[in-house]
Amino acid sequence: MKKTLLTYIVIPGIMLGIFVFFYLGAVEQMNAKAKTQAEAKALADAEEAKRKKEIEDKATEDAVRRQREREAEEAAKAKKKEDEYQAVMTQLRNETADYNTQADKLAKEVGDLEIAISQARSNKEKLNRETFDLAKQVELDKIARRNAEIEIQRMVERTGKRVADTSVATLPPPPPLPAN
Repeated sequence: MKKTLLTYIVIPGIMLGIFVFFYLGAVEQMNAKAKTQAEAKALADAEEAKRKKEIEDKATEDAVRRQREREAEEAAKAKKKEDEYQAVMTQLRNETADYNTQADKLAKEVGDLEIAISQARSNKEKLNRETFDLAKQVELDKIARRNAEIEIQRMVERTGKRVADTSVATLPPPPPLPAN
């Protein structure tokens, strides 16, 4: 039994003691290492948080700066757009005034031309009426001349007939022929 006791209890007990000794030393080292790692991790996390905060602060400052720049650019663009709009509106007003002036001038010219056209039409109608009256008078004169010629021919014929019916116009009988 000594051998059994030694083999099964003492040697495993000694080995267990040695194991426990090394185990506790390793656990202590692991705890120290874990503590050191936890402290290093906490420090790294703190540094990371600090770096993130700095990055966020820089990003926030940058975003604010960019927002201000964007607002300034938009304000400048809006002012430029408003100035351009005002310039275009001023130009349109000037052009409208010019066009209205020209339209009034042209309307006056149109009125004058309409009056001139009206006078020209009345003169044309007057000339047409005179031309028509003169042509009518010429035609009446031609008709009167033709009637006068016809009347003259008729008178000549009637006079010729009367003269032919009178003894003056008849030839005397021929003289008798001599007897020989």
